Amino acid sequence: MKRSLSCKTYAKINLSLDVTGVRDDGYHEVAMVMQGIDLYDEMRVRIFPADEHVITLKTDKYFVPTDARNTAYKAAQLIIDECGLEPMEIRIDIKKTIPVAAGLAGGSSNAAGVIMALNNILELSMDIQKMCQIGQKIGADVPFSIMTMAAAEPELGIEGGATCALAEGIGEVLTPLEPADLWVTLAKPPIAVSTPAVYRWLDEVGEYEHPDTEKVINGVKNNSLEAISAGMRNVLEYVTLERFPQVMELKQQLRSCTENAAPGAPTMMSGSGPTMYSLFYGYAAAHEAETSLRGIVNNKKTDIFCVKTL
Repeated sequence: MKRSLSCKTYAKINLSLDVTGVRDDGYHEVAMVMQGIDLYDEMRVRIFPADEHVITLKTDKYFVPTDARNTAYKAAQLIIDECGLEPMEIRIDIKKTIPVAAGLAGGSSNAAGVIMALNNILELSMDIQKMCQIGQKIGADVPFSIMTMAAAEPELGIEGGATCALAEGIGEVLTPLEPADLWVTLAKPPIAVSTPAVYRWLDEVGEYEHPDTEKVINGVKNNSLEAISAGMRNVLEYVTLERFPQVMELKQQLRSCTENAAPGAPTMMSGSGPTMYSLFYGYAAAHEAETSLRGIVNNKKTDIFCVKTL
């Protein structure tokens, strides 16, 4: 039996995000196109003999909790409970690159990494459906993060992976799509946005314009930035941009840089925010927008990246 595994856990962006209803339990029904990107945290999971179950979690960011509040910790505890593991110590080390509370599924990807790593190390023989069922108990984005890892880390030996998908239900019903082949410039301001609060505020908005999800799906299939741009919309922008002026300012700054680099390229928020991103066909335009944005953003704590879709 192996005793350790190192892996990457990947961020995502929403190419569209629509809210289609509210369930009786308060959860929102969604329809969104999710795309994995080559922005990742590095994770190492190890197991050691112990007389009782112990979970030890460390990160390189002082502000990230290392107890049961952390999604990676929750994932380890769920595997212990669901799989009836014998007593052991599970050590998790995470080097964070994905910004925290950014709408990029960084925490969800960490949970996915623990589930997949323990499945591999302990030879639990879970297929992707079983792992997604466990992941769903932690958060709606975890199943997509598991699918992304399965596709991007083939050495894990898990079939059924995909780096792009239509997510429905509360986000857990996934239909794999052919991924877009694009470059992404993204920026996250130094603020946190509460996803539950954003959804509550959206309920107060009333009528709003919805994305054309089918048009986005066809655009992804044909790798047509023009079609994606014509259909894409994130309805949560109606709330986040209004209540957080700093996010609106960042969108305007990124849009300006994007328009100079590649006229017509789209700019949109990922998830509930506050991260903004722009899409490009090639690296040169994406890098130009990234460089320009670094030159005009006043707050040096804004995280800015230029990455590729997976």
